[in-house]
Amino acid sequence: MNTKGYTVGTYTIKTEKKNSELPMCPICKKCKDRSICQNRKDKKSMSKCDKCKKCKDADKCDKFYINEQHKATLTIGKDIETGEAIRKSFTAKTQEEALDKMYKYKLEMKKSGGTIELKRTEKTIAILAKEIEDSKYRMGKTKANAYNTNMSTLERIKKHKFANIPIEKVTKKQIEDFLQEERVKSNSTIKKDYRMLKYVYEYANYKLYLVKNLFEGIDRIEKPKSLKEDKDVVALTITEQKQLEDYLESHNSIYKNIILLCLYTGMRIGEVLALNYNDDIDSDNKMIKVTKTLTKDRNKNTIIGPTKTKSGKRNIEINELTEDIIKDALNNKIENKNQVLFCQENKKLYVDNTINSAFKRICKNAGITKPVNTHMLRHTFATRCIEAGVDLPVLQKLMGHANIETTINTYGDIYNYYKQKETQKVIDYLKRERA
Repeated sequence: MNTKGYTVGTYTIKTEKKNSELPMCPICKKCKDRSICQNRKDKKSMSKCDKCKKCKDADKCDKFYINEQHKATLTIGKDIETGEAIRKSFTAKTQEEALDKMYKYKLEMKKSGGTIELKRTEKTIAILAKEIEDSKYRMGKTKANAYNTNMSTLERIKKHKFANIPIEKVTKKQIEDFLQEERVKSNSTIKKDYRMLKYVYEYANYKLYLVKNLFEGIDRIEKPKSLKEDKDVVALTITEQKQLEDYLESHNSIYKNIILLCLYTGMRIGEVLALNYNDDIDSDNKMIKVTKTLTKDRNKNTIIGPTKTKSGKRNIEINELTEDIIKDALNNKIENKNQVLFCQENKKLYVDNTINSAFKRICKNAGITKPVNTHMLRHTFATRCIEAGVDLPVLQKLMGHANIETTINTYGDIYNYYKQKETQKVIDYLKRERA
C-alpha cells in the first residue's frame, strides 16, 4: 500500500535451514531450468530464482524457513549529495504494529524539528571513532598516552557486531545490550565505553549522518552502573610504611631514592622518573619543580611529556625528609641525553612496569603481604597528610589535582573517617567531664 511519505506491506522472507530431512521441494523437483540455482548447490543463487522467490509453501520447502514480514517504510529525508530519498523501515508481527512503530518515530521526528536532509553513509561506529580520535590527536587535543587509552577502548567496542555495520542501521537495543554486558567490568571501563559511543553519535548527528542521536532526549541511552564495587583507595598503613623504610635503610637497592621520593612527596611515579637534574632540582631554593612526566607515544614507546594536567605542574619543597634523598640521587646520577635524575644503567628511560615489579619484590621482602603497586606510594603520602590534619584544599595543591572534586572523590572517605575520629575525641572528653 502506497501512502504519501511511506509504504506499508507484507513480504515473504526466507532464512536458510541448517539441516533438513525433507525431500526436495516439489516445485524445485519439477523445475527444468537449473542454470540459476546451479542444481540447488548455491543457496544464494537459489534465492535469485523467480519461482523460488515467490514460493510461499513453507511446509514443503527443504532449504528455507519461509515467513511473512510486515513492514512500514517511512521517507525520513534525502541525501543532500545525491538527492536520493532516505528511508527507514519498521517491521513487526502485524501491519498495525509496524505502523504503530512508524507513527511513534514520526512523532519523535516532529518534536525534534521534522524532516532532515541527511548524508547517506556506510561509515560504522568503529570508523567514525577512529576518525575522531585521529583528528583530536593531530589537533593536539589528545596526548599520545590518552590516544593509546582511547584506542584500547575502541578495540574493545570493535569486537561487537553493531560497531561494524553502518551507523544508521545500529539500533538502540544493540547499544544498550552491549552496555549491559559491560556491567561486569569496572565503572571506569563503562565510562570510557559510554563516552566514546556518545561522542561518536554527537559527531554523526552533527555531520547529518543520523536523523536522531540515540544519546539525546528523554529516551536517551543512559550510562549503566557497574555490578562491581568501586575500588577503595589502598595505602600502606603507618606500620607497613615503617617496614618499607627500615628495609630500604638496611638493604642496598637502586630503586631506594625513587620509592622514597614518591612516598615523601606524593609525586606520581612518572613525574619522579621524568625529573631533570639540571632544570627541575633547585637546590639553592630547596625546590623540586614538577613540569613533566613519563608517558607513551602512539607507538607505545616511553617518552617524556607534559604533566597529566596543567595543575600537575607544581613546586614541591625539599624538606628534611627529602633533602638527603635528592643529594644522594644527584651524587649518584648517571649522565644521560634526557638529563633525567633517574635512568637505567644503559642510560635509557625507566619503564613504569620495571619500578612496579621491583617495588612488589621489595615489599614482599619487607614483610608486607597485601597486594601493592607504586601508585600506592602516592595514596600513602595523601593518607599521612590527612592523618596529620592537612585540609583538603591544601592536599589538592600538594597532589596536583586540577580541581578539589578529584581530591574529594579520591580521598574524601579517608578524610571523613579521621575527621569523625577527631570529633569523637571532643565527645569522649565532654562525657568524662560530665561523669
